[in-house]
Amino acid sequence: MNASLLDQGIINFENENFTKAINLFEKILKSDPGNSEAIINKASCLAEIGKYDEAIKQLEIFLKKNPDDFVALYNKGTTLYDMDKHEEALDTFDSALKIDSKNPHALCNKANVLVALGQHDDAIRVYNCALQVEPKDVEILNNIGIVYAGQKKHKKAIKFFESALDTQKDDIDSLCNLGNSLLEIEKNKLAYNCFRKAVKLNPSDFDATFRLAITCNNLKMPERALIYFNKLLRRDRKNIDVLINKGYSLHLMGKYRNAILCYDKVLKQDPKEMNAIFYKSKSTARQNDEKKTCELVSKLLKFDSSSHHDHDHDHDHDHDHMDFLEKIQKDSDFKKMKKNANFLFMLKHN
Repeated sequence: MNASLLDQGIINFENENFTKAINLFEKILKSDPGNSEAIINKASCLAEIGKYDEAIKQLEIFLKKNPDDFVALYNKGTTLYDMDKHEEALDTFDSALKIDSKNPHALCNKANVLVALGQHDDAIRVYNCALQVEPKDVEILNNIGIVYAGQKKHKKAIKFFESALDTQKDDIDSLCNLGNSLLEIEKNKLAYNCFRKAVKLNPSDFDATFRLAITCNNLKMPERALIYFNKLLRRDRKNIDVLINKGYSLHLMGKYRNAILCYDKVLKQDPKEMNAIFYKSKSTARQNDEKKTCELVSKLLKFDSSSHHDHDHDHDHDHDHMDFLEKIQKDSDFKKMKKNANFLFMLKHN
């Protein structure tokens, strides 16, 4: 009877019918309170529906009697990681790895925790230990690549993303990760091929479509980019990133008024959105509206300065953060503004 209920519970778990699965596991535990599979699977279901504390409680009760149960320790570690309790998760994965030191899933998850703790070199070392066990594991290869990409070591990252694609050529995550690193080193045509393939594999993939559209802008194909941005806005009409980049497509096409309408939609949602202000100022500069451009640049530099002070040295800035003063000084859209005394004064005194 219990074996049949257990099979039904696992099937429901695999089909993401978590509440039904929990009920089935609880039926088993009424007649067999020590059934390890029912306890561990029930805890996993609880974690899946966000009941992390309950899941941890179940696992800790079980682990008091079975301290060397690898699966229970592994599941406890993944749940603690989901709860952002990274130090505790690390200790738990270390305990699991004392039981099975070469388990690639535990090694990979330990490395994920180390990344969350900012210990990137240690994370790469542990990922490499996992690769020694599973040399062609796509997830592990991608994770190493993502760490290198986060360190701006894109050439190293690309090697791992390419290795992942050698194993699974149609893996969308690998294609997008590779495309992102290629974009960062301005290999736009190669990035375009990655994102185009990803979108062909899954036309509804929002991120792949978005990155493809950005790449089209980089390749000076704004008309094509516009098609993709409009497609995304049909799904999420208020998406700030899409609206800003759609505005830039229109800007590249010389449709400055329409571009400004996109930026204004963003600024209506968030009046301090600095990228929207920056790109709007590019369009007003191209319209030769010197007064409006000066107003926007003044506001932008004020917000940018405030942002620097707010962040101070507590943590690294977001990787997308721009030094707007430097951007403005180098941007050819502001070429004519260099003759405006107010504009030059602002740049000099910021």
